[in-house]
Amino acid sequence: MVPLLASVVAGTAIITPIIIVLLRSLTTGKLGVTVGFTLTNYLRVFGDRDILPMLNNSILYAAGSAALGTGLGALLAWIVARTNTPGKALVELMPLYPILMPPIMKNIAWILLLAPKSGILNNLLQGVFGIEAQVFNAFSMAGMVWVFGLACVPLGYLFLLPIFLSFDPSLEESAYIAGSRPVHTTLRITFPLALPAFLSAFVLNFLRGLRSFETPVLQGTPGNIKVFVSRVYDSMALEFNTGLATAYSVVLVVLSVITLVFYIRATRFSERYATITGKGYRVKVLDIGIWKYVTFLAVFLYFLVGIAIPFVVLIVVSMIPYFDYETFMKFPSNLVLSNYYKVIKHPSFVTGLYNSLVLSTTIALFTVLAGIVMAFTIYRTKTYGVKVFEFIGTLPLAFPPLVLSVGLLIVFLGTPLYNSLWALGVGLFVAYFPYAFRNASGSIVNIHKELDEAAWVHGARWRHVFFKITLPILKPSVGGALFYIFIEAIRNVDVAVLLTSPGHEYGPVTLFEYFRVGQWAEAAAGGVIYLIILIIAVSVAKFAFNLKFSL
Repeated sequence: MVPLLASVVAGTAIITPIIIVLLRSLTTGKLGVTVGFTLTNYLRVFGDRDILPMLNNSILYAAGSAALGTGLGALLAWIVARTNTPGKALVELMPLYPILMPPIMKNIAWILLLAPKSGILNNLLQGVFGIEAQVFNAFSMAGMVWVFGLACVPLGYLFLLPIFLSFDPSLEESAYIAGSRPVHTTLRITFPLALPAFLSAFVLNFLRGLRSFETPVLQGTPGNIKVFVSRVYDSMALEFNTGLATAYSVVLVVLSVITLVFYIRATRFSERYATITGKGYRVKVLDIGIWKYVTFLAVFLYFLVGIAIPFVVLIVVSMIPYFDYETFMKFPSNLVLSNYYKVIKHPSFVTGLYNSLVLSTTIALFTVLAGIVMAFTIYRTKTYGVKVFEFIGTLPLAFPPLVLSVGLLIVFLGTPLYNSLWALGVGLFVAYFPYAFRNASGSIVNIHKELDEAAWVHGARWRHVFFKITLPILKPSVGGALFYIFIEAIRNVDVAVLLTSPGHEYGPVTLFEYFRVGQWAEAAAGGVIYLIILIIAVSVAKFAFNLKFSL
């Protein structure tokens, strides 16, 4: 009863703002005003002549980004976990550092690099090689998939790494005895065994793409690439029409349900992928010979494009008076530090940074624990109807966080929680719970039920099974989920932008305000400070306290 009750509480917190926004899509009233229900918003949505192009662009953008991010993440996880690539202490962290950079900072950096006319790379090609054609275009579908796909890699890496580290290698050893080569064994046995976790990561990345905010607005809108989330943003920011915005988001709900149905059908026989049993074993590291230097180079190249190059661009932009190609190339002769002085003296920057650190840590702990409890309830209890939690736990991914925050605003309006950090905490919990839940689900299906059944036979209660068996085995996944949700929450803008208030600032929102008013140099300076603090915090936790985020 205890895990079921905890799942009901978490499910209620998740479903309440969702119900509110759905009801809001059926009314044209303003906030705080009760009016009758109407289908006006849906008539506008389905009468929009751009609805089919938006549907096509949304699916193409989400699928392309998910394929790039999850595929590359799986490859990096295999390299780190199963090969003798040199420098493991460094290599295992390289795929994780890119998630430290706030999303807006990534978009700004790649826009500065790939813009058709003013972009650094296009101008370099023209100046050095005389290439007049605009080879790169940040405001294209390819540019959007590239930027957001790179952002999806860490999630795929964190989901697949524990799987590659934990499953029984006896099947691989049998293949080797039968004469199979390492490459053939990896492609036919190792990767297929990780299919549930891969699909979990792909589904999450696909749904992230459907409702991602920064890339479609910053890169898609200038290129006239319309997706549903940008239309939701226009309805909120330009018309402040919450009903129309939530009506557009219902289309995302339909796409989410279709995706979930595919995922559930694809993993309905998930027990066939169970590889963790009661037998003892040790994972074998594959000796790939001279190719180990190639795999190290592959990880290092991702580190360069994932964070190093964008970070250098931001550092330079933060130290010049304004950005254009000529001014950028004159660095460091035109170096200034005034942008950093402005950011440090900003009245809400320090407070916002402190609030984001404390709140993100707290939310990560509660969200991961709640996600494991709900996954345990679904896959390890026999209570009737618990499968509905699988749908509820993933449903927030279909809604843009901006719309979810509107639902929470309506819920908390007139209560002591309105304009408080508690409201922001609930918003972050709802937004990131699906990641904790799907991470736990993908890992629990790899634990054979014989371990639980042995405990049940000996009279163990659910708490003993959960805390003594399930949770210790899930330790690698728990560490990865804690790390990922902490970093995602601490750099969040979508949820926080509507739930913060004077006196309750949030760091990323302060950076967003700089960008919103066109102060790119100040935004870059704030982003650099933010990123340096996060890198120091993660490095100290990793090396000084021997904390393993993923391993």
